[in-house]
Amino acid sequence: MATILIQTISRALATSLFLCGLLPSAYAQQNAIGASLSTPFSYDTETGELIATVNAQLTYGDWLLTANEIRFNQKAGRALASGNVVFTRGDIRLVADSLDYYLKDNNALIENFRVGNGKYYVSGSSLQGNPDDFRFQDINFHPGEPGTYLFKARADEIAIVNQNEIQGKRLSFKLGLIPFFIIPNVSQPIDGERNLFKVDLDYSGHIGGSVSNEIRIPISSHLRAGANITLTTKRGILAGPAFEYDFGEGENTSSGGVTSGFINDDASLIQPDLITGNPIDDERFFAEWQHQQHWGDHGAIKAYGRWWSDINVTREFHEDSFDTMQDPDTFIEANYSGDNWQATFFSRVSPNNFQTFTERLPEIRFDLFPSQVAPGLIHQGSLSFAKLRKRFFDPITADNETNRADAYYGIRYSKPLNTGITLTSKAGVKAIHYFDNIIETDAGNQPWIDSSPLAPLSIVDDFYHIRPRPSIKAGTRAYGDLGFDLKFTAFRQSEYKNETWNIDGLRHIFEPTLSYRYTPDLDSNSTHALHDIPGLSNYLTPIDIEDRRDIDTIGEHHITRIALRNRIQTKDEDYGSRDIIRFDFSMDYLIDDYDQGTDFSDLYSDIEIKPANWLEIDIFSRYNVEDSVTKELNTRLAITDPGYWKVGIGNHFLKQHLQQYFLFGEYHLNENFKVYAVAKFDEISDTFYEQRIGLMQRALEKYGVKYELRIFEGNRLESDYGIRIGVDLFDE
Repeated sequence: MATILIQTISRALATSLFLCGLLPSAYAQQNAIGASLSTPFSYDTETGELIATVNAQLTYGDWLLTANEIRFNQKAGRALASGNVVFTRGDIRLVADSLDYYLKDNNALIENFRVGNGKYYVSGSSLQGNPDDFRFQDINFHPGEPGTYLFKARADEIAIVNQNEIQGKRLSFKLGLIPFFIIPNVSQPIDGERNLFKVDLDYSGHIGGSVSNEIRIPISSHLRAGANITLTTKRGILAGPAFEYDFGEGENTSSGGVTSGFINDDASLIQPDLITGNPIDDERFFAEWQHQQHWGDHGAIKAYGRWWSDINVTREFHEDSFDTMQDPDTFIEANYSGDNWQATFFSRVSPNNFQTFTERLPEIRFDLFPSQVAPGLIHQGSLSFAKLRKRFFDPITADNETNRADAYYGIRYSKPLNTGITLTSKAGVKAIHYFDNIIETDAGNQPWIDSSPLAPLSIVDDFYHIRPRPSIKAGTRAYGDLGFDLKFTAFRQSEYKNETWNIDGLRHIFEPTLSYRYTPDLDSNSTHALHDIPGLSNYLTPIDIEDRRDIDTIGEHHITRIALRNRIQTKDEDYGSRDIIRFDFSMDYLIDDYDQGTDFSDLYSDIEIKPANWLEIDIFSRYNVEDSVTKELNTRLAITDPGYWKVGIGNHFLKQHLQQYFLFGEYHLNENFKVYAVAKFDEISDTFYEQRIGLMQRALEKYGVKYELRIFEGNRLESDYGIRIGVDLFDE
């Protein structure tokens, strides 16, 4: 936030208001004589100045300067104004005691000034310099109208040096009369995007009152260091080091950061793990690291590390991190790309003892991207080696490790059959080899581990068939890959117009696709593992075997998929076209149901309606056509008058699991204040499980101070209510 604040005061207001208004460099140098002084005026023969003292005005381009006295030296290109100096340009208005401006040198000195544009107000004792170097003295910054009990920032000095560096001395920030942060000195690039600090004031029943500060002080142009500090009235102090780094030269860049916190918590107030019910230790902590690195267009590294003492620690003490990811993930991925291939190193580990997922220690992969070998004929392939481990933290389930190789090679041939009709046929083979497959508990003692593994009936996640398998620790499974895609494309246009909905012509694009896949088992043995298995998915699993990640449970399948894609478009005001309606439908037919009595997958519907920029409707559903049951339904309706108000309503429904509704709205009182409210209702528990109502005051161009009341119901970690004062995005 402080970074954006400094930029707002010094660059956005000073550069855009002051330089674009008082220092129009190119225009000034080429058209200095174009400045016009109002009459009547006198001429000082000794200084060569024109002097106006009666309703004195100086016009120059699109700006106007008025004062008690204006002296203008046309030869020297200098203007001096004193007494009730007022400068206006568009919606910008600057008031000062005096102004001394050299048009040729683009240098100015303004004393005791106040400037604003309706959204921001800045005052100071002096502003001096040119476009390359200038500095403010004794700056006060207010978002909106100045007020005693509102947000305010102050700096003894802010300077822009060589157009690329911001320097500041003794910056302080207040909410009303209370200062909450002070920075003695700061120096950073003018285009720096990282925040110096973030502050939150909060109260909730289980934590008590709390003050949180995230501080990042520039150590150099590439490094910021500081700490996370949270003071609570009930739980004590959470603190930990934090730093950020950013190195870059040309196409080679590297950036990232570390944040952490430790607290010796009050054991009597710690809630148990909501999932397992296990108690949580009073020595609690979190440490998180993220890193991104690029070598031109070919190489990249991305890494995340999240080490938590327990599943609730960030939910209670570092809410922003918890909102981003509730289930911590730790991985590193490095890849290098050629023209039509990519080599990847990927490792995922589990440093936390409350999680169970497949670790990759590591996985090395090579991908040959689809490449043309002859007209209409392309080939692709992949090869990977992985050491996999799944650890369970309960006394019953056995840990599982395996070393696995996975390979695929396939070809596709596309041929246009007619205008708008294309047939693509494919053939390939996939092999999965387990070098060893170790289950720490003897399979004889735990017969269910190997006797009842899940093997997918089809690629649809809902359908599996179970077949007993013996315990085989090494071996190969192989599958063929045969199929085709028949794609049709048709469209129809209309000259229909509607000014209310801003419709200028209509075009309907219809793209049905019929896909067929047969994946036969090529005399595989029964080796299997428990690592890459299907997870809950809202959409149909990828139809192509090479795109699937649940390879440890792939089985023979024989299906047909129909997908209907529709777009209704109109001409865009600026360029091209825009979608006003998109509706897609898809479903699988199981040619071989493996005696399960199921012929069809769910019918998937995905609809998006946006006839105008103020109306959005989204509908997603999964419908079981054989049982006539809706299994999932998610809807959202939003109506927006940009800059004035917004209201929306929607729901989330997942059969036997979830049935929730939400309502949100916001109203802009003016450019700098808005009120908002959110309500979420759970029908299964019959509770309004979350309600928020708040006021936001614009503090910076994109950020605001949030005053929020939270009310919770139901069985959850948080207390029944909470109050927060913090910084967040001020969305229009």
